[in-house]
Formats: sequence, structure tokens, C-alpha cells
Amino acid sequence: MGGAPGPTWPVSGGWWAKPAPDKGTPQCAYGAGKLLCAQSGLLFALAPGNGRLLWRESVAPSAVSAAPVVAGGLVHPASAPTDGRLEAFDPATGKSAWQQDGPGYSELSVVGGMLLLTGADGTVTGVDGASGEKKWSSSLPGHRRPYFVSFAKDPLAYATTTSDDGSSTRITAVDPATGDVRWDARLEGTLMLAGTADGSVFLLPVDGIYSDTRAVIRYSPTDGASQRVSLSRAMQQAHVTVRGNVVYVVGDGGSLVAVDMKARKQLWSLETSVIRTSSPVVDGRHVYVSAPDGRLLAVDARTGKLLGQTPPRLGSDSDRLAANLPEPVLAGGRVYSAAPDGTVFGVDARDPSQW
Repeated sequence: MGGAPGPTWPVSGGWWAKPAPDKGTPQCAYGAGKLLCAQSGLLFALAPGNGRLLWRESVAPSAVSAAPVVAGGLVHPASAPTDGRLEAFDPATGKSAWQQDGPGYSELSVVGGMLLLTGADGTVTGVDGASGEKKWSSSLPGHRRPYFVSFAKDPLAYATTTSDDGSSTRITAVDPATGDVRWDARLEGTLMLAGTADGSVFLLPVDGIYSDTRAVIRYSPTDGASQRVSLSRAMQQAHVTVRGNVVYVVGDGGSLVAVDMKARKQLWSLETSVIRTSSPVVDGRHVYVSAPDGRLLAVDARTGKLLGQTPPRLGSDSDRLAANLPEPVLAGGRVYSAAPDGTVFGVDARDPSQW
């Protein structure tokens, strides 16, 4: 499909647009100077300044369960298509840059400039995001079928596997360009990787059928030291982000807490009254989360005070909420989010009270 401009509407300090209102909640990320988004069977790019549609292209519906990412200067759908085929797109035009038949994989992770493909037998294949060329292939000791996660400004990919009895979790850090293991550790308990900062790894211990989290752990792979800070209450199905020494945790039911790992204490707690939110995103001043009804909420990162929120945007399918809530996106002094009615919007991040 072509790149004709789509309709956009100005709002105070920003804009909102509906490039494809009938295809569910968009999943967006910022890359190559554009807001890159995915909906069912569709990839598209918006101008971050005014929301103008730059291009859109049809893709396999199974390839868009998460926001697209840029690797090797090209746009990649962040989920594995059912036919196993890889395709990369030019961020300037949306046209296909290359296509490759995958080596038979069930999991796809994009880390740095590499695509990491995990096969049913646990073999991991590293594919160059710029060219589609296979660079390496190997198994990862201690992980039957590894799925990798990565974090901003961290060049490594991380895989975790919990023992069958839940008594320990193995964490392996891998160089995505070569497949080389940088470090490997086995820690006590069932742990969820939450983030990295200053050479340390942050983890959430989880237990019970509701995956309750009652603490935050900081682990240093250099010396093997661990630090644990308890939360004031149990958080269910927690999502988390890390900024410096502070960890922000949100759980089902809308509880949001901030924990300073250097000071070894919880800083504040807020009840947002939102039954379920996206993972939090932080710019230093504010914490942002999106709600199932399309609202974007902003919280003071220092005090935990709710500062502002946008109107709900449910649309005609108000009985169907997104299973995977999109994270807000930060870029150029604005925060961007998306809603179930197909809206993508950008608002001024400086003063959420004006939303």
C-alpha cells in the first residue's frame, strides 16, 4: 500500500491519528526518526511531529503481535510469522529490503543489529539484520529452548530458565553478534529478568499461581553479590522498568511502586485504579503507563503523584481489550501511545496536567 498522508487531528501540545481504525490496538516504537507501528496484517510509519502517515505495507497477521524494531538500519516485525519466513523493510519507504526463509524457528528476538531465532530443538541462529545473512548457530547450555530479552543501551541478550521445581533460575548473557556466552549464573528461586544498569541485573522473584512479586533483587555478575529490597505489598503479574538505581514496578490492579536499590528502600506507592496497565516507561521526570481503555497516565517519578491522563479511546469494540498493552514511547519531548479504537497519539511530555 502506498504512502499517501493519512488524516491527523491536532490536540493540545500534540496530535492523534487513525491510519487503520479497524485493525485493533497499534503497537509502536521509535526508530530511524519515525514512529514505527504494527497492527493486524499491517506495518506503517508516522511522522513523530504531526502524525502524518509516511508509508504502510501489508504483512502476515502473525508477524505483528508486538511493535516493530530497527536492526541493521532496517525495520523488522518483532514476532515470528507462522510460515517461518523473514522479511526486512526499508524505514524510508516501507518497501521490502530482503526476504529469507528462516531455519525453522518458533521464537524470534531482535537484539542490537541481530535477529536471534530459536528452533524447536533449542538451537539458536544469529541472523544479521542488515543483510539477512546467517552469522552463527549453536545451542545454549542449560536452556532447553531459550527466548532472549534485551534492554536499552545494553548490548547483550539474556536468556533465563527456571528449574522444574522452581528452586533456581539460570541466567545467561550472550553476545548477539557471535553467540558467545559472556557470563552465566544460577540464582535461587523463580526469577523474572527486569532490567540492567551499570553492569548489574535486576530481577523480580515470583511465586504462586498469580505470579506474586514481593521484592526486587539486584545481582552483580562481576562479583556474584546480590541485594534484595522488599515491597510494601505483593504485586501480581508485575511489569517493570529500571532507570539508574530506581526500579518501577506495576502490578495487576494498578499498584505502582518505586524502589531505590542504592538507598535500599521503597520510595513511594500509588494506586492508579487501573485494573491492568502496560509496562511502565520513565523519562526521569515522569512514569508513563497505558490502560486497556486507551488512556495514557503520567505519574511524578519523584513523589508518585498522578499528574495527568488522556481521555479513553475504546471505539466500537469496547468488549474486546488488547491482550498485550502497548508501552508508551518516548522521543523528542513527546510521549506516544495507542488505543483499542486504532488511534495513535502524541502529547507533550513536559506538562501532563494539560492532557
